[in-house]
Amino acid sequence: MLNFKGMIVTSLLVGASMISQAALAAPSAGVKATLTGYEFSSKKDVVDVNVDLKGKGLFGWWGGASGDVAAGAYSGTWDNGDSFAAFCVELTQGFRAFGKSATYTEGTFSATVESNLTNLANKYYSFVDDAISSAAFQVAVWEIVYEKDDGLNLGKDKFQAEPTKEWHGKFMFGKWVTDPDSKAAIDLAKTWLAGVNDDSVVATGDYALTYLQNKKYQDLVVFTAVAAVPEPATYGMLLLGMGVVAFVARRRRGHTIRF
Repeated sequence: MLNFKGMIVTSLLVGASMISQAALAAPSAGVKATLTGYEFSSKKDVVDVNVDLKGKGLFGWWGGASGDVAAGAYSGTWDNGDSFAAFCVELTQGFRAFGKSATYTEGTFSATVESNLTNLANKYYSFVDDAISSAAFQVAVWEIVYEKDDGLNLGKDKFQAEPTKEWHGKFMFGKWVTDPDSKAAIDLAKTWLAGVNDDSVVATGDYALTYLQNKKYQDLVVFTAVAAVPEPATYGMLLLGMGVVAFVARRRRGHTIRF
């Protein structure tokens, strides 16, 4: 589960949403999922980031949260045994403990959130291959889900995130030092968020989005890798190639010398 070091305001900051690298069919009757651990790191070395989610009320305290939290990909399995990589989508609701399954039903995001999440996955999910990049992707998912518009900026508005800092020294003799892995994750998240709606950034994959919900536990968002479908011209070239092969084979059979 998420590892807190800082102060929590009015709600526990926890999470783990699903973004799957494997194909998943989400039946309307419900689908079971089980988180099993961290995808790219252990509980001791997962990358921490400092987040601030503003809630409701005069000071934004109700339903908000603040503190240092472990961010990054989780591993898990579907009820049929297939594995997936998971990321948090809700900061104010708990998730089922590792090794325990929960059932989810299919929901819908707003058009803007769905578009931004899909763009994020299509452009950058293929680069998620270690603890730092998975933490960066996690932070980007939070920003997109909570801001709900094209103004994706980690330094202002409802959701904010920055690198964690640790006190190096004893008592009053020391200084606050920024964690390098946390800074790398935040910097990478900023770069990716800037490219979400930038048409000059080329997609590196193709993913379909499924939003899974649970009233008691955290909601999940799943990206299914879409298999490439050949263009009509590609089919034509394939058939032409097969025809050439068959023609050559016939000519060779016609010139075979038999004894």
